[in-house]
Amino acid sequence: MFVYEYGDDILLVDCGIGFPTEDMLGVDLLIPDVSYLKNKHKSIRALVLTHGHEDHTGALPYILPQLKNVPVYASKLTAHLVMEKLAEYEGIPKLVNILVPGQPLTLGKFTVESTRISHSIPDATNLIIKTPVGTVYHGSDFKFDFSPVDSVLPDVGAIAAAGNSGVQLLLSDCLGSERKGYTPSEKTLEEMFEREINTCPGKFIVTTMGSNISRFRQAIDAAVRHGRRVAVLGRSIGRNLNVAQNLGYLKVPKGVFIDPKQARRFPPQNLCLLVAGSQGQTGSAMDRLSMGEHQDAAIKSGDKIVFSSDYIPGTESATQSLIDSLSKLGATVVYSNITDNLHVSGHGSQQDLLLMMALTRPKYLLPIGGTYRHMVQYSRLAQSMGYQASQILLPEFNQTIDMSPEDVKLGSVVEVKNVMVDGLGVGDVGHVVLRDRQVLAEEGVVVAVVQTKQNQLSQIENVDLISRGFVFNKENTNLLSEASAQVKQNVSRKAGHIDSERHLRELVADTLERFFFEKTGRRPMILPVVVEV
Repeated sequence: MFVYEYGDDILLVDCGIGFPTEDMLGVDLLIPDVSYLKNKHKSIRALVLTHGHEDHTGALPYILPQLKNVPVYASKLTAHLVMEKLAEYEGIPKLVNILVPGQPLTLGKFTVESTRISHSIPDATNLIIKTPVGTVYHGSDFKFDFSPVDSVLPDVGAIAAAGNSGVQLLLSDCLGSERKGYTPSEKTLEEMFEREINTCPGKFIVTTMGSNISRFRQAIDAAVRHGRRVAVLGRSIGRNLNVAQNLGYLKVPKGVFIDPKQARRFPPQNLCLLVAGSQGQTGSAMDRLSMGEHQDAAIKSGDKIVFSSDYIPGTESATQSLIDSLSKLGATVVYSNITDNLHVSGHGSQQDLLLMMALTRPKYLLPIGGTYRHMVQYSRLAQSMGYQASQILLPEFNQTIDMSPEDVKLGSVVEVKNVMVDGLGVGDVGHVVLRDRQVLAEEGVVVAVVQTKQNQLSQIENVDLISRGFVFNKENTNLLSEASAQVKQNVSRKAGHIDSERHLRELVADTLERFFFEKTGRRPMILPVVVEV
């Protein structure tokens, strides 16, 4: 989420989710930290979305309730995808206003105009934001695809016109800054789908990101050419394709789609399945297929599964495990490690990024959408075009940008943290909880149930130790017996000095921690429980 602020006016751009790293055990997703906005509700004029991918819209159900009925604007397809998703949640505003490309929208001191750009989802836009101190070109996810699947070309003229009028600051997607050349057109994948389906004797199964409507459209077109019916396994894909079809972004002949429950009735060679779960997500349709637990379909010998997506950082092991499981079921699995041209990025490579710089001709540049290494590579790319290092901003995680008519520079820092969503909990999982989960995962836990005489805490009747993930109780009875004896001995030494259950719990935990580390070199989490009998 980006926050543009001038005086008493605030403009928000995008509201996406992030994916947890491997050390964020149990965390489902990350959402923007809107603490900075909590006392500024009256100043927020609107939230504008650039396109329909989850990393730009997925946090809306969590954030909108905190923003006090802020109006939301987006292109036609993006707006309907979001409204369809918000309909699943209670107590959230469902209306998303249509922002028509080329039609300026005045929001306080800001004037926002969207412009068509190519990406891996139709109806993607960049934003031209005019402010009292200059124009910002907000170039979120883009590439220059002049043969797109939906035949809607990037509006190079509008981008160049913005450059001719003067752009003070370019925010540019930088995720592809390490790749040379131009990013290939989505159209190039049509040959891949034709090649793979032509050599598939069984079910033809395609998985990619759930919002990649253009990719699913190509798979459907290939299925139609080969006389196959299409079934969708995965609610998110079905929802997105329904919206795209209702709005005319996806045209499918009548009778091609079938209910997933009918899939088992068709011969495998007459079926194409579009399946959610390309990143190995637990519980996804693809995950259930790999375990033979999907109620509507099963993987058989002769089936072919095409993974038409890149790994999201942190999901590599889950995806590879998924491919292993599918291969064991006898399917032919086609993925990027063994076959080229299964996926093209929606993000521009070096020549796309240089073209955007040339069209907008900004005075200052800010790379966005990538990691710090991508930002550094983008800086080198910009310097190859003649920009000075001082004109390219590389902010820290929590750093603001100050823009004036004279210059753009790094500003002060604000407190920004990862807000984690775990099940129904939002923000209630922090670093302390993650640290505890890490200890539990790596070292295990020992529950120490200490029975004492009533009102005589130093008189221990019994110490019962229960181990989970530390040592196996039955095979380590001697170790646990020694630990119990050590607890009794240390407590008896403190006779007359233990004045509270809290004091006793601390003594038990400290004793066991020291004992187990000396004997095993491990530090399990100790949970002491005191019972007076």
